[in-house]
Amino acid sequence: MTEVICGGIVGLLAGAAAALWWLPKSGRRLFEGAAEAVESAGRDLRARAESAVPTDPIAESLAEGKAAARRRLRELGLDGE
Repeated sequence: MTEVICGGIVGLLAGAAAALWWLPKSGRRLFEGAAEAVESAGRDLRARAESAVPTDPIAESLAEGKAAARRRLRELGLDGE
């Protein structure tokens, strides 16, 4: 049982060393790139959230109500045409 645990620890250390050895960027550059990606994703998410919120809900509601009233007048034949 201890052999399996020791083998797992040695494998974990060897894997970590290999990952650091073949890392394409230095730690600082990797961190800066990840930070920039997170900031960019945050800006994109914020922009999408702001565009999903109506700018003037009262004006939009009035426009929808007027459009519904016009449709109903056309259905009843009272649109004046």
